[in-house]
Amino acid sequence: MGKPGRHRYFLAPVAAALCFALAVFYPLNPLSKGAEGYASRVAAASAVTYVSLRTLNAFLSTAQEAEVGLSVGASASVQPLKTLEPIDDTIERIAGVVFAMMMVSGVLSVAMGPVGAIGFAMAGLGLFSMVLASHMRVGRKLLLYGAFFAVALPLSYWLSGSLADLMTERTWTENQRIVSEIIDGVETVPQDAEEDGWFSGLFDQGDAIARYSSMASRIASEADVLIQSYIELLAVLLFNLILLPMILIGGVFVLFRWIANDALA
Repeated sequence: MGKPGRHRYFLAPVAAALCFALAVFYPLNPLSKGAEGYASRVAAASAVTYVSLRTLNAFLSTAQEAEVGLSVGASASVQPLKTLEPIDDTIERIAGVVFAMMMVSGVLSVAMGPVGAIGFAMAGLGLFSMVLASHMRVGRKLLLYGAFFAVALPLSYWLSGSLADLMTERTWTENQRIVSEIIDGVETVPQDAEEDGWFSGLFDQGDAIARYSSMASRIASEADVLIQSYIELLAVLLFNLILLPMILIGGVFVLFRWIANDALA
């Protein structure tokens, strides 16, 4: 029973030194780079969806302000496209969630490497604590949580990058196609009337209102399909960024904890 103990006292400092070396040279860690690449892809996809949502939001907001003059006894004006407000509010709320996900994925794309470095440093300290300072309980926890941040977290996102496309690519592509078809030709700002006099400007304004009315009618008639497609795109982003990695993180963490408890008992 003496040999395993001697091997442990010999190998632990070597493993601790390796952990500290990996902490220092974390930019070269292929696992962290793979996880950062996946988070960057999710951030890019979120950005494309967010720009689409904000473009549509700007169009709907502008369309609602379009006024048509009336002259029935007294001059007045109405805003016939004000009925787009519920759709506009829904689009704005979805855009807010997508923006939050874009920020989270952006942070993850730059934080995986430093978090992995901290994890390797924690693991190295844990090994030294267990062997040199004989603090088995503290050292085991440092080693376990260090391994989680250094390996389990980036490994889960790296695996997610391989699995997410297989699971969600079809849904993502189909809903992007639907959104593109519905909002095709949407302009955020009406064309300014040319400075050819008030009569020409009047016709330009009428053309702009007619164009906005046509696009707005198309969006309003397919609002349920449009919103459903945006929600499904949001669901894909949530699955890719949060749900799938969390499932993998939980599984890898349980595996690491079992290995650590079995090996260090």
